[in-house]
Amino acid sequence: MVKEYLYFIKEYLKIAEIKASYLWINFLSAFFYKLFWFLLPLISSYIIKYLTLQNKDMSYLFLCIFILCYLLYNLSLYINYKIYGFNMNLCYGNLQTRMLKKLERVEHNFSRNINKGRLINTVNSDILAIGDMNDRISEIITGLLHLLAILVMVFTKNIFLAIIFILFTLIYITLKNNADRMVNLYHNKVVIQDDKYSNLLTQIVNGLQEIKTFHMLENLMKKLDVIQNRFTKYYNQKRTYYTIRDNDVKVIIYITRTILYLLLMILLMKGKTEISVLILIISYHEQLITVIDETIDSTATVRETHTSIKRVSDILNYKEDNYLFGNVLKDDIYGAIEFRGVSLTIDKKEILKNINLKINHNQVVAIVGEPGSGKTSLFNLLLRIYQPTKGMITIDDIPINDFSSDIYSKNIGIVNQAPFVFNMSIRKNLDFVDKNINHQIEACKRAGIHDFIETLPNGYQTVLRENGNNISGGQKQMISIARTILTDCEILLFDDITTFLDPDTAKLVPRLIKNLKKDHTIIMTTKKPELMKEASLIVVLNDGKIEAVGTHKELIKTCEIYETLQSRKSPSRMGVFDHDSIL
Repeated sequence: MVKEYLYFIKEYLKIAEIKASYLWINFLSAFFYKLFWFLLPLISSYIIKYLTLQNKDMSYLFLCIFILCYLLYNLSLYINYKIYGFNMNLCYGNLQTRMLKKLERVEHNFSRNINKGRLINTVNSDILAIGDMNDRISEIITGLLHLLAILVMVFTKNIFLAIIFILFTLIYITLKNNADRMVNLYHNKVVIQDDKYSNLLTQIVNGLQEIKTFHMLENLMKKLDVIQNRFTKYYNQKRTYYTIRDNDVKVIIYITRTILYLLLMILLMKGKTEISVLILIISYHEQLITVIDETIDSTATVRETHTSIKRVSDILNYKEDNYLFGNVLKDDIYGAIEFRGVSLTIDKKEILKNINLKINHNQVVAIVGEPGSGKTSLFNLLLRIYQPTKGMITIDDIPINDFSSDIYSKNIGIVNQAPFVFNMSIRKNLDFVDKNINHQIEACKRAGIHDFIETLPNGYQTVLRENGNNISGGQKQMISIARTILTDCEILLFDDITTFLDPDTAKLVPRLIKNLKKDHTIIMTTKKPELMKEASLIVVLNDGKIEAVGTHKELIKTCEIYETLQSRKSPSRMGVFDHDSIL
């Protein structure tokens, strides 16, 4: 058991990164409040002893010592609570920061290995549980010292009674600890089901509109019920062992106390002990029970918290498959991109094959092709989500993995087809990038959303509901574009940004691209025939290879795949764009 807890403590110290001095302060404050608590029964026995002897002076003296000891006990306990709060906040804040920084660095496959439900529970409850460990460790160590002190004190008074104390302690601790092991076993199973429930519930909330439309809720509720039934089963088993640990085992207390009373009565009637000793023994037996219960509670918490430690550790020690960022700090990036013999293999499947492509500064490049042709993978390489299996990608003749993380993220930005906005005001959404309101207004004007914002009752202070549900998808997209413009990045990636735009908003996109290409290199993937024609260079992908490269006029005559993409019906045939001619 000792090895088990030493291992738990070692894992905690590794993950929490708490300074040794903080542990010592916590330990000393706990040590002193338990020391004064230990002394109280002893001082009380002396008060009774001298009262029995009718020695008033000594009775008053020990009464004063008792009051002083009691005040020091409360003072030490107060300090211990204050230090506990300080350590809790320190550990919680430290782990939260490290977790968020880790999430910023993890690669694309992270969500496949650690689901959202588990992540939410880990970031909230698990980190909070770990913050409690410092205090629990101090409670266990001081509790064991307190326990030893009680046994030694009883041993000095009566050896036979000390043996009863020791036997009681061993039996009581063994039974409680075994029950606690079972509690922890089922606690782990409960946590797993809770993660599954949270994960599925998160997915239901995110896709509620589609779920209602396709009448999927009933089947999903059945799936939730299955998880809930497992949760209930394991939780009930956990509560059964809780009852054994915290209630049933206490029968030993009453049996032991009855034996102690009988023995002390016999010794008192035979004149072999004093009333003060009887009170001392009974007081220490009560204190012994409290100390064991508190220590077992602390060990139980440590054992349960070890589950939280493992869950947090899984995230903090998650091995990324992405780039080890370099240290090039060049921030005056021009924006010329080159793919040099780039290939990408994922799960033994070749996704991209020998890509050679040059993209000039201020050029608008459209990456087009059938679904599965490799368009998204090309973007993922540029975002450094994946690393090429072969070949190299450069920006201004510098390999992209040589740039530092901060410099690279400042100079390459992406706007997705389904943008994300926070449940905050429009201005606060933009503040995350640049707090200068004049810069924000200029970016919104370039994105074509400023006039709409000005029509809102609260303008830039208008609060966007969760996922921006109080504005249209197109307006949310334009705010997202404005946010990207604010980053001052040199390279913009547009990932099918017109997919969910309404016709009126979609008409603004060609004008937006013409405006942005003055000071940006723009690469876009698109299914829209009309938007392809806005590019100065079009790259046609087919089965992971470059099928053709050229302008719209060139490719419409020479590339069969591009001609097929152009001939497909699109929203422009219904007036999404003003220029509908193919040539």
